[in-house]
Amino acid sequence: MVKMKADVKEQYNLQMEKLHQFIQEKEDSLSQSEDTTLFLSIAHKSERATVLVEKNTSFSNAWEELHHKGQAYVQAKSIEQPLLKVDIVKNIKKENDVEFAEKLTKTKKNYFRYGISFDDQFQHAFLEQELNGNAIIRIDPKSKRGYIDERNLHFYIKKHRPQLKAINFSNVKSVYTFMTKGYIIEGENCYELHIDERENGRRSTPLDKQELEKLIEGGRDYLVHLSKQSGVFTYGYFSCFDKKINHYNTLRHASTLYSMCETYEFFPTQELRLAIIRSLQYLLNNCIGANQSDSEAFLLEKINDGIEVKLGGNAAAILAITKFTEVFEDDRHIAIAEKLAAGIGRMQNEEGSFVHVLNFPTLNVKDKYRIVYYDGEAALALMRLYQLTKSEKYLQMVKKAFEYFLANDYWKHHDHWLSYCTNELTIYCPEDQYFEFGLKNAEGRLNFIYHRITTFPTFLELTVAAYRMVDRIKEVGSDHLLANFDEQKLINTIHKRADYQRNGYFYPELAMYYKKPDRISGAFFIRHHSFRARIDDVEHNLSGYIEYYKTFQQHLISSDNLADATKNII
Repeated sequence: MVKMKADVKEQYNLQMEKLHQFIQEKEDSLSQSEDTTLFLSIAHKSERATVLVEKNTSFSNAWEELHHKGQAYVQAKSIEQPLLKVDIVKNIKKENDVEFAEKLTKTKKNYFRYGISFDDQFQHAFLEQELNGNAIIRIDPKSKRGYIDERNLHFYIKKHRPQLKAINFSNVKSVYTFMTKGYIIEGENCYELHIDERENGRRSTPLDKQELEKLIEGGRDYLVHLSKQSGVFTYGYFSCFDKKINHYNTLRHASTLYSMCETYEFFPTQELRLAIIRSLQYLLNNCIGANQSDSEAFLLEKINDGIEVKLGGNAAAILAITKFTEVFEDDRHIAIAEKLAAGIGRMQNEEGSFVHVLNFPTLNVKDKYRIVYYDGEAALALMRLYQLTKSEKYLQMVKKAFEYFLANDYWKHHDHWLSYCTNELTIYCPEDQYFEFGLKNAEGRLNFIYHRITTFPTFLELTVAAYRMVDRIKEVGSDHLLANFDEQKLINTIHKRADYQRNGYFYPELAMYYKKPDRISGAFFIRHHSFRARIDDVEHNLSGYIEYYKTFQQHLISSDNLADATKNII
């Protein structure tokens, strides 16, 4: 035991020394004559981080005291190879209770990106990541006012703030908000973290080829982890308290399977291959029903009052099957994809529009319209089936749908599925009307996409598909269509979103503040939905980054770990 504690101490000291040197290289203004407050976060991969704080008369004094506190903690807990993160407090602002409450109220849920101290000595001070990772900042559903959840805060203090007493809020008249400049050591590598209101606490590494591969592989492995032997997915988690999401949705099962096949094409592993096969078999055996003549098939969704068929469900199932067929060179399931397409045919009206939801097994109309994304997804699915079968009827169904989309200005919906579909339709029908539609579908949304605070993943899918269509416009000699189109703005938006989307990824420096870091590390999440990491949140990020990778990999910095060809694993 004594030797193990000595090893733990030595490991800790080496890591802290390396991190200290890195910080000194990066920080030009580490004053030795003014008060400095430092946070040290210590995490083991399976548990939420413990955070220590030290305020002292200089950086050196604060570091020395904090170092000793951390050393005592890791020795007492016998923590080997902990993840260590240091934050330097900056930009302190004193606010009275009214100003503070107003600030919380005006901030989008879970987007409060400041640390908070409830006293001027920073005894009760908490990082932004601690606050958000423990649901400490809440919005009252009735008054819509922001407030501190004292119960959650005190539970957190008890579990993860050693020797810190509970806060007596009746004595708190002012609070101190602050930013931090963070640094983390992960293995042998040190990383500098962002300090700003949108990207605070996330590593400031370039999105080069190696980093892009890491993002994709992280999402891939998370989906594999969620795949059960039965082929069903664990649907996901609300990450703060590791709360499993018990709902299920067969449309998202199918679309997740589709993205896994996309991912396998470039980043294959044996574990991913087995997860794909399990999920496909579950889809085929448990989620699809047919009409009485067995000529049409439908993806079935069980709901409270029975079973329904969604246009988007049939489309997602076709996309999954056709992508599996393409990637694995296995056409055994094309027949069921064609029956699913026949089911879409039943849902297409004479003028080209689609009915969105049917009851099953009667197949009478339940909802003529539910969500606009079903239309583009259905058209893309038919397009993909045409590409494999070359059956003219599927192309005609797509063109018929586009007659309706064009007549009704569907470009105004800025749908990523329509962006995909338009791009692929122009391969076979390079007509100006389709090109113009695709340009409008992206162009009117670029400002919104560029500045959007949320990491909405389908924006990357939409813009990359539009970029590929711009290339095709040039290839067919229709450059006149680009006369008033700002191509550079599109390119800038694509790269901005690809980088910004990393703020919805559980890097270790963020995952460490949640209940089960090892469960969510490498997953993509939705911040304003309580840091939800659900299968569809991951699959849309994967699809977007895969498209980005395919389209721009020649412009990215090379790395040596690009996956070998798929056939090496099949």
